[in-house]
Amino acid sequence: MFRVNIFLALLILSIISCKQEKQISQEIMVSEKSDSLNSKTIIEAKTPQKTFSWLGNYSCNFLRMKEESGDPRGWGMIRLKIKKDSMKFGLDTYIENFEKDVVILKQTENEIILSLKNKKDSTFVITKNNNKYFLKSNFINETVGETETYELKKE
Repeated sequence: MFRVNIFLALLILSIISCKQEKQISQEIMVSEKSDSLNSKTIIEAKTPQKTFSWLGNYSCNFLRMKEESGDPRGWGMIRLKIKKDSMKFGLDTYIENFEKDVVILKQTENEIILSLKNKKDSTFVITKNNNKYFLKSNFINETVGETETYELKKE
């Protein structure tokens, strides 16, 4: 008789919980602790770890050939496309013009570290500071020949 009451109580709780709206971002865990006299049902709600959205398109123009600042060919463009299923880095200048696949190495709320897909030591570090995005990259430094920090625009 006691086990039937426990079963009915759990059945009623599950029916009630099915009718209540739950947030999609919460995970519900139900566990039952029992001893010979008492039976308790414990419901815990766990919120998942915060995810940081770096999805989007980032770009900036920069002076590629310092001695040619008046010539449009002296300028270049950096492009980063971060999508859910793919990430691309592009560099368009008068000298270079290519697009490479990149992968995420680490991400936090204010920083994301990317690398070339086939070359993990070629990194791109984007930092966020007051809704401004800054890019440092040893790969760009090696390609362009100068150490720079680039301010990106997020589209």
